[in-house]
Amino acid sequence: MSYLSLQEVVLDNSLCAGCGACSLVCPDQIIEYDKDKIIPVFKESAETCKSCNACVDVCPGKETDSPKHELKMFGRVRSEDERWMGIFQRVYGGRSTDPETFDMSASGGSATSLLHSAMEYMKADVALVMGRDEEKPWRSAPVLVRDPKKLKEHSQSTYQLAPYLSRLREVYEKDPDAKIVMSGIACIIQAVRKLQSLDTEVGRWAKSQIVFVVEVGCSSNTLPCGTESLIKETLGIPIKIVTNVRYRDGDYPGQIAVTTKEGDKYGVPFWKAVRHFKDNKTFRCLSCGDWLSGLADVSVADGDPNIFDASLGINQELKHGRVFIRSRLGVEVVRYAETREHMEVWDVNLDGMNLGLDRKRNRRATYEKKYKNISSSPVEGYHDDIQIIDDARYLALPDEREVIKKQEAVSRNER
Repeated sequence: MSYLSLQEVVLDNSLCAGCGACSLVCPDQIIEYDKDKIIPVFKESAETCKSCNACVDVCPGKETDSPKHELKMFGRVRSEDERWMGIFQRVYGGRSTDPETFDMSASGGSATSLLHSAMEYMKADVALVMGRDEEKPWRSAPVLVRDPKKLKEHSQSTYQLAPYLSRLREVYEKDPDAKIVMSGIACIIQAVRKLQSLDTEVGRWAKSQIVFVVEVGCSSNTLPCGTESLIKETLGIPIKIVTNVRYRDGDYPGQIAVTTKEGDKYGVPFWKAVRHFKDNKTFRCLSCGDWLSGLADVSVADGDPNIFDASLGINQELKHGRVFIRSRLGVEVVRYAETREHMEVWDVNLDGMNLGLDRKRNRRATYEKKYKNISSSPVEGYHDDIQIIDDARYLALPDEREVIKKQEAVSRNER
């Protein structure tokens, strides 16, 4: 049976990405999500499942199918040199020209501006973005936005898992003719491309109605307990009085900002939050082999090569994103965004690319050496041959770095 295969191949091996795709495609709608662990649960017995295999076929947890979808999109698969960036035509620096969007964004508002532009250019009806749970606003939750001008309200990074794609079931059932644009991280984009390849009713619907996809670079995400423990333990605030959480609030690069029912606002420096979140992640997230899936029309990453240092006031850069244009439609939407003055772009290179990418490469290399049962690589059979650096070194404070250097020097001398 299909869901038993999902259990055996994905769930029992801790490979669930928490994307929500299985819930979206289930024809009998027997798949729900554990709101704390962000994994699928089956609300009815095995006899209910019709063995359609849709939940297994759409899942990016074990098999991402990146090479298969690159062939469809680009007519070739990526080379080893393109292992972490994927195939793209151009890369630009970018930021929103709307002051409010720019101020509310984590890294310049490029993704928000692209979604806004895509809705206009494609005459799309709805955008799927990540927002907050209405009842428990410290939790992330997928949001459907129908007014492009309201996208800026969600122009924020979230860093928290949620069954994102499951929200599209509402559009599929209630407004099936709606054109959809959306953003998402690597595993989400992989699930979307697998969804659009399904020879099922919902698969064919997704292929025709999801018209533009923006990807956001992802080092890793945290479970809801990561945010909850940060609020309760670091800030000492009862979770029940929280009304809003913003992950990159205020002056760049921002801080975790928590607002309470009394209107009080509390903040945690971004560097401290990053160190806290690292203990609240899933095996699938930590072992992930994709910083960018490379399967979106446009991918966006933080333009600052080291946001951790930036949050400490070290080598801060101007707030902006790096915009990777991949598809023909991506070229058209970026051009439209420039023409309509939704965003500005400029030439950049990829020197000193991104701390999140460096951390992800190191973690992936570590997991490739330790485990066989992890998510597939976008370059079949290829493994990064790099000197692995302990993740704690990337997140060390300046005084801690001096201690590490001295310890390494002693170790070298002893050898």
